[in-house]
Amino acid sequence: MFRLHKWYLDVITGHGTVLILYAARVHWGRFRISYAALLLTTPEGLRWDEATIRGVEPRRGRRDIVMWRNGPLRIDGRWQRDAPPIQRTLVSGPDGAIRWTCHMPRARAIVQVGDEEIRGLGYVESLRLTTPPSKLPFNTLRWGRHVSPHHSLVWIDWEGGANRRWVWFDGVEQPAAMLADTVLSGLAGGAELRLSRGRGVRDRHVLGSLTHFSPALTNRIAGGIAGMHERKQVSRSAIVQDGRALDDGWALHEVVTR
Repeated sequence: MFRLHKWYLDVITGHGTVLILYAARVHWGRFRISYAALLLTTPEGLRWDEATIRGVEPRRGRRDIVMWRNGPLRIDGRWQRDAPPIQRTLVSGPDGAIRWTCHMPRARAIVQVGDEEIRGLGYVESLRLTTPPSKLPFNTLRWGRHVSPHHSLVWIDWEGGANRRWVWFDGVEQPAAMLADTVLSGLAGGAELRLSRGRGVRDRHVLGSLTHFSPALTNRIAGGIAGMHERKQVSRSAIVQDGRALDDGWALHEVVTR
């Protein structure tokens, strides 16, 4: 049986430094692996890309706080919720389930990375999968999040296999939303999200993140995701209504293809 529990946390500073953290536990038959990873980039380029199998999952403080300390990655962070959580079972069927929880669509975050403090608006989600990689119900996944001091927006879009789209604007689902490369339209009140030209954060095959796994487990997972590629970007972003910007923030967004 396949089981994956994965945490994703991020924070973007006012001038565009991006910190992304992952922590996951994978159970597949007799294999049990945990790992943690860190990606730090600035507008000037890549600063830090590191992973460890000595992963320590984030822990909850009060209901509105998530903290994570990991010695090998030299991180010590705190995210405080600034918007209500969102939870959804994306898939449930004979091949397994995908259960997604956005603990913090918008958070105020402070993370110590080595000798550097990263402070800004952030985001926290977790994913629980019992669907094995070979049974994932999409060929293309587009995901993104926009945060500003005033608004939050999250989207998940699947194409191929099962075409589905979920969009939440300030925690409210937006069934009429339509997603294009640089615009997410059809939001409540005629609002839309506009993205500036993105800056590359990561562009590689998904297997590039699994090199710290055992060869046996990597080969087993590769059967389902050997061809998967991820392209992640960061963009300046704004919610616009009637031609007027309601806010100004940052969006992290990615396209994963099989």
